[in-house]
Amino acid sequence: MAMMEPGWHAVMTIVQETDAGSKQALAERLATAVQAYDVPASVLERVQQAATVAVGRAFQHDDTQSISLSVLMRALQPQAAPAPASWGFFIVERAAEDGDRQHIEVFLYPEAR
Repeated sequence: MAMMEPGWHAVMTIVQETDAGSKQALAERLATAVQAYDVPASVLERVQQAATVAVGRAFQHDDTQSISLSVLMRALQPQAAPAPASWGFFIVERAAEDGDRQHIEVFLYPEAR
């Protein structure tokens, strides 16, 4: 389950059972999830690459049966304000208590001008 800190909201949560052949599908789902927020293509590409690497790394653990990937954004209404000049993101990776599911959270935020 995604960490729901005040000011953040989930724009996508998926559960993935395998890493095989999922890179393109994951990239497409990420693009669709943030489409309404005018995230620049260069930022989206970096997020897609980092998330794909995190998913691959999670499946390298022998006991991982699935991963949960959530994308959270800093509270921002789609198309409500001028597009931010720049964006940042960070990824949190953690294992479930039983170890069979890895949790990956991507936090994407507009940086102040």
